[in-house]
Amino acid sequence: MELARASLSALAALLLAGCALLPSDGASPSDAGASPAPPAAADATGTPGPTDASSAPSVDVPTRIIDRGEHGSYGVVTLDLADWDVRVDWPRRADGTDMASYIAHHPGIAVLTNAGIFSDDLTPGGLLVADGTELRALNLADGYGNFHLKPNAVFEIRDDGTAAVVDSTRYDPAGVAQATQSGPALLLDGQIHPQFNEHSTNTALRSGVGVSPDGRTVYLVITRTYVTLWDFATMFRDELGVHDALYLDGQISQLWVAGEPDPTPYLGPYAGVIAAYPR
Repeated sequence: MELARASLSALAALLLAGCALLPSDGASPSDAGASPAPPAAADATGTPGPTDASSAPSVDVPTRIIDRGEHGSYGVVTLDLADWDVRVDWPRRADGTDMASYIAHHPGIAVLTNAGIFSDDLTPGGLLVADGTELRALNLADGYGNFHLKPNAVFEIRDDGTAAVVDSTRYDPAGVAQATQSGPALLLDGQIHPQFNEHSTNTALRSGVGVSPDGRTVYLVITRTYVTLWDFATMFRDELGVHDALYLDGQISQLWVAGEPDPTPYLGPYAGVIAAYPR
């Protein structure tokens, strides 16, 4: 098992090191100005109908690289909610969610990443809300691992078009359209998680989500190098001006944008996903 994890980690590092996902010059990998079709409707089981992903127009996804030297390199997707429809989904397939298949079944999708930490049975570790429907309940249990490193938090999109990252113990379902729970919280009210250590040597590939103080911009971030949780949190705070951010997952995470090759199946499958479509 440890060997398998090490192999996946090495594969992820290789993929990210040569990642064309987020060009270092900040340019988008695809053509601007196209207006894709709306997302495909799901059937009663939550599984979308088949489509041809190759027919989806390319779009301009705002991406950039943030290089902090010894404190890590980060790929950032910036989603202004006035321009982007950000959704959380969980197809609830027994064999998990394959990202390339998900893209093929959702015409117009422009950004996709795996959502919060999930269990061995390929179900979300905690709360998941998709289009106003709670598919998985809030999990406030104690336990081991990153998810249970309290405080953990919920990333949510509200009916009023704003987003937030909130302490799981303060989560209020009223007016929440999309949500995923994960842990640990990287930042809450501008404060770094109390158990993070500035001098930690525990590094990994990581992914996370942050929200601007006004709730109108979502940042999806994946590390391109191994980093500590402290460095990941300070990047959100110091480089993006974020007060609230959440760790999504690590080592096996992928962040795909339109115009890129399909995500690799070797790092999945996943449970929930976060997807974005141009408005």
